[in-house]
Amino acid sequence: MSDLIPNDFSYLEQYTQFTSNPGFWKDVLVQLNKDLGAEGAIKVTDEMLTGENVAELIVLSLEKYLPEITPQLSEMLYRIDVNEKQVASLKSMPSDIYYRCLGEIVLKRIVQKVITRKMYSGKEIE
Repeated sequence: MSDLIPNDFSYLEQYTQFTSNPGFWKDVLVQLNKDLGAEGAIKVTDEMLTGENVAELIVLSLEKYLPEITPQLSEMLYRIDVNEKQVASLKSMPSDIYYRCLGEIVLKRIVQKVITRKMYSGKEIE
């Protein structure tokens, strides 16, 4: 997670057994909204939870949502457990690129959380 390459979702390839299942993406959305502290903040229709562009759709939603919560952003990033150094490295970027990259960082961390939970607990997210 140290080097972010915008628009690169290749890290998802190693998790194909999870990401190919629409239920996985529902769990990602549940965890994401839980960590954002706002139920339904990020919405993707069930029909859109299949295919290769699900991660892109979630990042686009985050890219639109994150500027709205700028005052609470550091608290939210702490809750999600995003690396502070990684966020600091984005500070000099233009705001549109900043929020795009931040959305990708957030999604990557949420995916890691959901997969870790699935691998070690076998439980669904509540």
